Amino acid sequence: MTKKIVTLLIISSTLFLMACQKNLDVFVPDPGQTGPDTTWNASVPTTAPVFALQTNLLTEPVRDSFEVSANTATILTTNGVQCTFPPLCCVTSAGLPVTGKVYVEVRLVKTKGEMVMLNKPTISNGNILVSGGQLFISLSKNGQALQLAPNAKIYLRYTDLPTNQQMKLYLGDESNPAQFNWNRATGLFDTVAVGPQAYEISTTHLRWLSCDYLFDTTGITRSLISAVLPSNYTNANTSAFLVFRDMRSVLGMYGDVPERRFITGKVPNGKVATVVVISKQGNDYFLGKETITTGVNVTTSNVQKVTLTPVKTSLADIRLYLSNL
Repeated sequence: MTKKIVTLLIISSTLFLMACQKNLDVFVPDPGQTGPDTTWNASVPTTAPVFALQTNLLTEPVRDSFEVSANTATILTTNGVQCTFPPLCCVTSAGLPVTGKVYVEVRLVKTKGEMVMLNKPTISNGNILVSGGQLFISLSKNGQALQLAPNAKIYLRYTDLPTNQQMKLYLGDESNPAQFNWNRATGLFDTVAVGPQAYEISTTHLRWLSCDYLFDTTGITRSLISAVLPSNYTNANTSAFLVFRDMRSVLGMYGDVPERRFITGKVPNGKVATVVVISKQGNDYFLGKETITTGVNVTTSNVQKVTLTPVKTSLADIRLYLSNL
């Protein structure tokens, strides 16, 4: 009888521990299932979960329309962007003129959380940018994307407080889906006029635009920031960012495949920032976050390691957290 009681207690305890384990907010495969994918990719395929994660975090753009004719058209979108289009400003992908109603999609990105959600870090060829706001604008007719006619110059205006006289225009480079970059606009008609409460952009480009200035790191000691994560968080299912507290700057932390880690470029020491990790594991989402002061406890190779264990979080709660960054 005693042996039966002991056996029953052992079985009950085992079942209880397994039940508790399944309720943990960390990724644990069910018994008998294949373990999590721990593979890092030299080139992440667009079918990887990390791209589904980015798509699922997207918010809807503002949509509007205007009439393309021989007259200038101006619209004010519901997110506060004033768009002015010159006469006959649109052509098809084949270069054919377009008239009549044209549809506009506009995003205005002002917060660091939105930059994370849209995967638009403030980086230009390894250099830190301080953002005065990011804009996305596209034009279409009958479901087909349009282009600006040769030499057509559009004007975009939005408010921002406070404004900064150092702002320059940057254009989004979308050629690498895994690592977005901003390039300084060099065209004669690509400019930013800084007012007391608003930025006014003149450009011959569509899609991603940004008002930024380069953060001056002259004479500042810098370090690399690395996120240390469980083995199932890879560059195929996870995005990581470094979000600064005292400036509108967000850096991507990209996959270092040989070292199996996410790491920044050099960042200034002494800055309060938050390492944010978002992952899609199966049908679940995970969020990790850790606030640090950069440059603390760096290794001999000048790397500051930040250990995180992301927890299961709903997509809605991830968005809520990011909206408060």
